[in-house]
Amino acid sequence: MYPMEPDAVYVHETVWRHGRYRAGVERVLGALERPVAPIEFRDDDIPEMVRGGLLRGRGAMGCRREVRDPILLFNTFRFDRRRAERLAWLKGQGIETGDADMLLGYGAFRWANYNQDGDPNRQDKVCRPCWRIHLQKGCLHRCMYCGLGGILGAMVNVDEYAVHLRTLVERHPWQLTYLLDDDADPPGLEPELGSLGELIEFFGTLENRYLIIHTKTWNTAWLEGLRHNGNTILVWSLSGPTQSRAIEPRAGTTEQRIEAARIAQEAGYTIRYKFKPIIPVRGWREEAAETVELLFRRTRPDVISLCCFMWMSVDEMKRRLPVETLDPDALAAAEGAVDRMKDTRAMPFPPEMRQAIYEHHLAEIRRWNADVPVSLSTENFAMWREMSARLGYGPTDYPCGCGPMTVPGAPRLTCHPFRDAVRNDRGEIPGVW
Repeated sequence: MYPMEPDAVYVHETVWRHGRYRAGVERVLGALERPVAPIEFRDDDIPEMVRGGLLRGRGAMGCRREVRDPILLFNTFRFDRRRAERLAWLKGQGIETGDADMLLGYGAFRWANYNQDGDPNRQDKVCRPCWRIHLQKGCLHRCMYCGLGGILGAMVNVDEYAVHLRTLVERHPWQLTYLLDDDADPPGLEPELGSLGELIEFFGTLENRYLIIHTKTWNTAWLEGLRHNGNTILVWSLSGPTQSRAIEPRAGTTEQRIEAARIAQEAGYTIRYKFKPIIPVRGWREEAAETVELLFRRTRPDVISLCCFMWMSVDEMKRRLPVETLDPDALAAAEGAVDRMKDTRAMPFPPEMRQAIYEHHLAEIRRWNADVPVSLSTENFAMWREMSARLGYGPTDYPCGCGPMTVPGAPRLTCHPFRDAVRNDRGEIPGVW
């Protein structure tokens, strides 16, 4: 488990009064750097907890005067179909927050309608529709660009969760892989908590269905003894040494992440890398070359994805990141492209800058490996048009690092990822939204 000193630990009554769930929390408590007395809470206590500052640590980490380890909150998922009612109750108490599901125990499974009707970013972001699954929200890594610090909520009733997840899997035969927690980094509390290992072993019982864990962690030694049966894929967000140390301070360093991937690979897990987000710091070209060389010397990924730092304006980037670490030419390109980039999610770096970054990383990868699939991650269709010939894939057939159809071995897709993804729950599976 990560070393941590949370200011408080909250435990929902459904966790504290259940022997096995409580035992996992007590193992976490015993591993903390300093003792913390847990606070048992009920749903009715949540409004006062929020008014008392439970969520005050949320917000971009790079904008905060002080960043501390997150408060820990342990809860159970509810499968009672009362989500709308309970959210309305919380709102009626004057509490409106994006963390409401975590606090109330909802949000187990979410339908992501990427590039389908109703997706507001349909023309500006290539991602694939799928079910996303969750156990946590929040993170320990303190990445300066991220807003998921302050509180880390973890759901622990994996036994109940797996019952409903099995039904979801059976209803959607087209979805072969399931990405866990796109708003958390779940290895941080393991193996003490025990939830992630339980989910890995559940997937180990399935046929041709795979769990994907997207992470920046150094913490993988505990994975070795699990009965995963090759059905878990670990995907590392990888960055160069400067970014990993100066901007992602509590994540694994470049070297630690690659070593963690090597350990997982030796334990039989499929491993992948995403250079995501690529922040063009001073010396980014040299650091990309060093990082690519190291990853191929130590590991054998089955796919590598590339994604520049995106999703915010240049002013917001300068507010969150230490500007002195950025490459001056890249920063000038972003500052000079404000008007051009105002209508795209791919801001702040203009397309010619992003393309140069991708081409450099691709060239370094090809120096060491001529065959590993390389793709773009969450980029837009315009960039795919520029890069498809070099990558050898297009936006509808590329092997995705975490997409719902890219199984171990990373084959080229033969189905259409946008048209063939059909939601089939019909309101009959508890816990889906």
